[in-house]
Amino acid sequence: MKMLEKGFERRFQDLPLELEGYDWFDPHVHILPPRRMKGLIRWVKGFFPGFPLPEDYGREQVLKGLERAGVRRFFNLVFPLWAEETEELNRFNYELCSGVPGAVPFGSLHLDHPDKEAETARCILEYGFAGMKLHPFAQGFSAFHEEMRPMYEVLQDAGRPLLVHTGFEEFYGMAIPLKDLERHLSRWDKVQVVAVHGLFPRFDVALGLLESYPNFWVDLTNSVSCMRIYYQYKGGEDGGWEVQGFDPYEISKYERHFEKLLEENAGRVIYGTDYPVGFGAHRALLEDLRYFRFGEGVERQLLHDSVLSLLSRCGIEATDYGREEEEITSLAELRHQKESSG
Repeated sequence: MKMLEKGFERRFQDLPLELEGYDWFDPHVHILPPRRMKGLIRWVKGFFPGFPLPEDYGREQVLKGLERAGVRRFFNLVFPLWAEETEELNRFNYELCSGVPGAVPFGSLHLDHPDKEAETARCILEYGFAGMKLHPFAQGFSAFHEEMRPMYEVLQDAGRPLLVHTGFEEFYGMAIPLKDLERHLSRWDKVQVVAVHGLFPRFDVALGLLESYPNFWVDLTNSVSCMRIYYQYKGGEDGGWEVQGFDPYEISKYERHFEKLLEENAGRVIYGTDYPVGFGAHRALLEDLRYFRFGEGVERQLLHDSVLSLLSRCGIEATDYGREEEEITSLAELRHQKESSG
């Protein structure tokens, strides 16, 4: 799938959001070390030639963009492409999020890391990360490989979540082994597994897993925008998209499942952005969601309440990461306070 948009730059304007009584808790943001951020943006430009961000776009620009949009809390996600960068990358995320109020860090692992148990324990117990994230398609291994068992054991004992990239299989040329996913949901029942991108376009499978496994969640990062493209194409609208390799017939088979996912299951559905390398900045992605008119209740669930529910299910309070409604405290300061009182 390769998509271009006329005037794509307008979707990347960091404009204030129009939300009343709550803020968008974004569960999918990428702030990476300069080398990795440069590589990520270069990769995106390979299939989005009009992608407007420069390759030197980095931490400060991302944080300023989030601030302009009014996004005060977010998950920061990293993942190593090589085993050798695993510990360095997790340390980077720890140091970054320790100084950014509202930033919730997730760690990651590589299949070839020699001590997965120790590194996962370092992330969860020493660094205080909320959970772990794997991108099996980019990292080149199955998230459910038996060699990843030590990571699952630590997460199971701690009751912490795992975010796993799913969906867009035609684009990546890889597939999620669904039987392995189901086996892990059953075997590691205290691990809340979040299917990032919601198995796009297989929303029928996502629905079935939501019904069968209480520890299964869906993140609709990028999927909402793709479904808007589909609905505009279906309705003959000129949404400004020039689409190559986009299969409306295949997506049409799961149209009703997508609607049911939001209409009846919003309590375990969250909506991230892939910021700054997704389908646009937060205002544009909010407009994509509002295109479907699911209503304010569903909107608030996806943008805020369901993220808090996910964290709560894992024994985590959002304020553990330093952002309250009236008070801002960094993660480092919070830990210092706990150590002083303990």
